[in-house]
Parts: sequence; structure tokens; C-alpha cells
Amino acid sequence: MIRRAFLRSGCALAIGALGGLAAASGAPAQDSWRLRIGGQADEWLEYNHQNDVAIEFPDDLGGRATTRTSIRLRQSVDSVAPGSVRYLATLDEVSFTVEPEPAGLPDLAGLEGLRFWYTVNRIGRTTGLELPGGRGEAGPGFREQLENWLSQLGFPPLAAEPVAVGDQWTESVPIPASALGLALEYDLMQARTTRLEEVRRTGTTTVAILHVNTRWEPSADRGEATGVASLRGSAEQTVRFDIGRGRFLGSTGTSSLDLVIAPPGSGQFVAVSATGRQITRLTASGEG
Repeated sequence: MIRRAFLRSGCALAIGALGGLAAASGAPAQDSWRLRIGGQADEWLEYNHQNDVAIEFPDDLGGRATTRTSIRLRQSVDSVAPGSVRYLATLDEVSFTVEPEPAGLPDLAGLEGLRFWYTVNRIGRTTGLELPGGRGEAGPGFREQLENWLSQLGFPPLAAEPVAVGDQWTESVPIPASALGLALEYDLMQARTTRLEEVRRTGTTTVAILHVNTRWEPSADRGEATGVASLRGSAEQTVRFDIGRGRFLGSTGTSSLDLVIAPPGSGQFVAVSATGRQITRLTASGEG
């Protein structure tokens, strides 16, 4: 049961990873760079994301398993305001596969074609999310979850001030375990450090290379997830950001997660570990 629950929790990550951010314009001041979300009405972007995860279970729970999440997201700029950008996003394709395949794996085909609207401020913070079907504005908890999913796709919050090569900015925020795709009532503290690693110029294109280090540790006031003894993880990402046109071009990254649980009534601890590789590409763009 533990193995099946853990694998099926990966579906939550596939369902949750619904976005990618288009990004920002900013003019350089000598050797400093302003990274800002931007765009123009009717501009559209298409991202492809793939996440491969290897999960190591104890032998008596089935041993090694692998999962693959694939997403194709198309989004267009719905409107632009001085301090924010609003997008209409469409989930064109989504798939989640597991080897060996467990019984009762959900079919995610029904998610294809899902549309939603979200608003970000100029440094990439999600400030609003509108759900389909006339359900209106989503609450702050769901917005927080969405923002973490977007960050997992490779699009971290940007620096509030102009930055030079070598500068870094750090944020620490509480997140639920569900933001990592785990079906657990367990609170984590997420610490993310982003560094401007390099600025490359090719013709008229100026690209910022960002290195992102993320750590997850149990929150001091974490929830009481049944049987969870420990939950920790980390991720490393390299992100490319087009400074001139103001948009993310893609990312590559790795992640690891270690979970120790004590199944009710067993009196024993079970260690589960997962390692992942992710890639997100901007595969097409245009206007109208």
C-alpha cells in the first residue's frame, strides 16, 4: 500500500505542474541587469517539460520503480498592466507513466485541454489564479502551491533589484508536502537561493544564466502526517532567461528526496528515496 500511495502521489505532481512563466524586459545599467516579467498582448509561448524520477523502495515493497511526467503547455499574454502580466494557459498534453505499472493508475488524459488564467507580478510571483468553469478566484493556499509547481518547472522568482554577475538572492517560505507531489499533510520549509551565474550575448539576444539551489526540510510547526518520521530534499537547476525579450527559455535540473515512514502498527521504519532529472524547453512562440 505504501508503494502504491507513493507512486500515485506522483500524479499530483503531474496534475499540479500546470504552468510556465513568460518573462520580463529590463535594460542593463553598465554591469547590472534588471530581470523583469513582461510581454505583449496576444503573444504566445509553448513549453515542453519532462521529469524522470527513480524511486528506491525496500525489496519487500517492490524495489526500484521509475516514473515519467511529460507536459506541453501553451500560454498567451491575456493583458499587461504596469506591475503585472495576466496569462491564459492551456494544458495541451500531459502524461504520467510508471514502470512497473501499478494497478489503478489514474488516466490523466482528461486534463488535456484544461485552461486557466493566472497573474504574476514583475518578479515572477503569482498574485492571482482563476479556475475554469466560472469558479472564480482561487484561494491563497492554491496560489502558493501553483507557484511552487511553476518553480519546479524551472522558473524561479526573480531579483527585486538590479543584479550583477555573482549576485544572489534567497527566500525561505513554508510549503505543504503536496507542493512536491506528495499526498501528505506535512509542512516543510523551503529555502531557495538563486544566483546570476553568467550573461551571454548572441546577436541581439542577451541571456541570463541562473543557478538555483533549493532545500526542503521539516517545518518547526509541521503537520502531523501519520507515520512520517523524516522528509528532506534538495534540487539544483540551471535556468536560461531572455533579458531583452523578457521570458524564460528553459531549464535543466536534478532533485532528490528522502522519506522515512513508520506504517501504522508495523513498529518499523521504512526508508524511501527518489532522484529526478527535469528539463523544460521553450519550443515555439509567436504573436496573434
